[in-house]
Amino acid sequence: MNYLCSILRNLDALRAARDEMAVLAETPGGCDGIVQHPDWIAYEVESRDDGTSPYVVVVRDGAGRMLGYAPLLAIRHTARLDLAGRRVRVYHGEALRLLGAGIVAAAADRATVMLAIVRQLHGDEAIRVIRIQESALPNPFAQSLGKGEAMRLVPANLLEQVQWTIRDQASSSAWLAQMDKKRRTDLTQRIGRAYRKLGSDAALHTFDTPDSMREYCRLMQEVYARTWHHDDLPTQWDHPLRVALFERLATSGHIIGHVVIRDGKPLAYVHGYRVAGTYLVDDLGYDEDVAKVGIGSVAVFQAITALLDRFPGENVSFGYGDNQYKRLLATHNEPCGSLYVVRSTRATAGFHVYAPVRWLYRGLHRVREDMRARKRV
Repeated sequence: MNYLCSILRNLDALRAARDEMAVLAETPGGCDGIVQHPDWIAYEVESRDDGTSPYVVVVRDGAGRMLGYAPLLAIRHTARLDLAGRRVRVYHGEALRLLGAGIVAAAADRATVMLAIVRQLHGDEAIRVIRIQESALPNPFAQSLGKGEAMRLVPANLLEQVQWTIRDQASSSAWLAQMDKKRRTDLTQRIGRAYRKLGSDAALHTFDTPDSMREYCRLMQEVYARTWHHDDLPTQWDHPLRVALFERLATSGHIIGHVVIRDGKPLAYVHGYRVAGTYLVDDLGYDEDVAKVGIGSVAVFQAITALLDRFPGENVSFGYGDNQYKRLLATHNEPCGSLYVVRSTRATAGFHVYAPVRWLYRGLHRVREDMRARKRV
């Protein structure tokens, strides 16, 4: 059978293919997460004024049926590496940024689609750098791109992170039953203690319908401004483009937010997206004024419990990062990291510095860990 690759390079082309792409993204296991959904790809372009444009590689069969796509964005990118506290620039120029960690396709077509897309990207010599962030390792798509003489794979993180997931749970009861009694009792008793301290009409509210998104975004804007990470990552939750995106996602059941509200005031939130059989906990936070109550961890536990009962058998992903609550709640973990796939040219010569720096950094890290282990003995 013949397969044809084409590239969606603007919003009009992306919108014309939106429905076909959505069917693939919403297939169980079809995509990595909401960032690969066509509505999100369009939002990434619309919400930026830095020249970002779509570069979505689409694969069709001989009958014109869409089999899969690679959700890429054409960007201007600067790659930097931390060396002794200094950020050294190793590349600046045109690049493709992959949304998610791989291609979008049904399981039966994944190998064929990936091969077609890899050949398409290898054959375009104008493509010098492809950026893949926060990917589970190893990454099959990146490995395929890095094979042969056309391009090579460059691990960008000095140390691997850990990605945490709850998998294969028939209900919240089944999930809790896997924990030891002490942990299970502590988690359930925290709920009562936290809400007694908050008093009044404090309760966890769920927002998952198009009609509720405007109010949800208003509440998120209010509580986010009082969280510890607001200054590090300013976000305008009630921006019209974001509200419109959330309304579209909610129409298809792809967004579920939870907010703890007391007397009309939001105190904590758990924000996430559900697509292709997985709910991603994308962000969570709490008002610093009630940090001692522990409502943040309570809200996470309540939200996860409700999701497992509402969508039995589906996964809950906490993303990467070695946070204590992820260790406590997850059933599985796997290494993850960031990657580049680069074509060998003078412009990309700086990427050669990653390998020796990684080797040196990992050696120093092992020495530090050995010293700490000896002190503990």
